[in-house]
Amino acid sequence: MTAAKELNYSLHHLCIYDDKPRENMMPYLRWHHAITNYFSGATFHVTGEGHSDYTFMAAGGHAFQIQIEAPPFQFEYERNWWAEHGRGYNHVCWITSNAQASHKHLLENGATHVMPFEEFPTYDGFVVKDPEDKWIEIMEYTDETFRVNELTHAPSGECGLEMIFYNPDGSQSFCGIGNVQICRDVSVMRDWYVNIMDFRILKEYQDGDDHVVVMTDKNYNPDSRRSLLILQNARTADQKGRFEIRGPYISEMIYQAKDVKRAWEDALWAGFEAQQEPAIDPLTGLLTAYLFEPCGKNSVMLTEYYAPEKTF
Repeated sequence: MTAAKELNYSLHHLCIYDDKPRENMMPYLRWHHAITNYFSGATFHVTGEGHSDYTFMAAGGHAFQIQIEAPPFQFEYERNWWAEHGRGYNHVCWITSNAQASHKHLLENGATHVMPFEEFPTYDGFVVKDPEDKWIEIMEYTDETFRVNELTHAPSGECGLEMIFYNPDGSQSFCGIGNVQICRDVSVMRDWYVNIMDFRILKEYQDGDDHVVVMTDKNYNPDSRRSLLILQNARTADQKGRFEIRGPYISEMIYQAKDVKRAWEDALWAGFEAQQEPAIDPLTGLLTAYLFEPCGKNSVMLTEYYAPEKTF
């Protein structure tokens, strides 16, 4: 059986389904993001089932990105999800060095089928659900024409996110970005991502029923690549309300900001909506705030940096 570490899983993007991508991407662009790539029509997906517009955006260094995907959707399973949920966070994508081996590996270890393995003109890939039914897309690039650009992006002047900032010794650090997932059993899902997808634990917090696990992939670097996956129970009012309706789900895009209060103000100016003002999280001890982003009022989390307990 293929070992997880041999598959070289790397966090790539969070996909948002939205029917007004050109309108709703503008607050992101005003909030110091950049478009890394844009794909339209059937150029990359010639399947006879329709086509999608894809826009990828990023903030910071070579790390986790945002994909906005618009209908008409390419596959029936996507159209079914859209009919049930509408605008929202749909899936997290990982890049692997061997998609076919990954497909077999995940299905043998608790994942369930959504889209079968397929060889497209530009990549090999598939979609599964993790053991709590959150969607995982796996891709292996086979043609450079589809590869999403990895860029180093920073605005002129200063901003709260500080995508690229200089340390006292003159070295550069980058904004940390990733996603939060609400789990039914945080410990079980923590162990699954560690053992089956070779993820590493940066920090873990627990107090009574509150349990937060901050994770990353094997390519984490505190100075250049801070991509995160956070597993936790429903803690905010928004999370609890959505969990009651949907069960386990992808709840937030997360940004680790150098200046949380300024990042919060910048986001409000850009067109995001207030959810919870910056305040100390009693579990993590970090200044944390929550916003609603423009694509269906999905939740966004701003927090200070999680100092890792170990290096890899």
